[in-house]
Amino acid sequence: MFVKLERDARAVVVCMSIARGDKIVARQAAEIAAGAHLHWINVTVGDGIEQSLVATCTGDGAVSAVDWVFRAGKSDRQKLSVRNVFASSRGGGEITMKGVAEDTAHVDASGMIEIGVQGGGTHTYLTQNVLMLDPTAKVDAIPGLEIKTNDVKASHSATVSRVTEEDLFYFGARGIAEAQARQMYIEGFLGEIVEHIENGALQEEMKRALFPCAAE
Repeated sequence: MFVKLERDARAVVVCMSIARGDKIVARQAAEIAAGAHLHWINVTVGDGIEQSLVATCTGDGAVSAVDWVFRAGKSDRQKLSVRNVFASSRGGGEITMKGVAEDTAHVDASGMIEIGVQGGGTHTYLTQNVLMLDPTAKVDAIPGLEIKTNDVKASHSATVSRVTEEDLFYFGARGIAEAQARQMYIEGFLGEIVEHIENGALQEEMKRALFPCAAE
């Protein structure tokens, strides 16, 4: 999938990759011209998904904002990567990757900010937040920066949170079953990005993909 924004254009792109038995290989790319603003939202759920996104800001003042939310359970395997490339000056935009892993799922989630020699004045950052509900789940959150010029503001962070037996005991002591408690954790953790979708019907479709137990 390729998206090209011309000068001063604005667009929101929402992609849902939901694997139900077949392997998914998705390649996504974008070019963003001067003054244009792209907000790309990816939702990834299921097993056997390999997905990459490269967004290149080619013009002065171009903005690339990426929200990526993922959920992996059972023995799911996912390999996800996103890169914001700033080839011109005064670019901007945040990458946010947020996901949940359960059971024996394994996710590779890599994020990269690349600022070229013409990218002076760029302000950007990368955030990766992961919630692991079981000690057997694994998420490799790999943030990176490549900066080839001065006069920029760029940073990255990665956090990993775990749900402990003590956490679940706290809910159980208040009459909340473990399955319900886990669901509450997931909805609370991922819900913020879902709320970024302004289209009500599309937001509900995303919730059904990410929170199937709540939809039943």
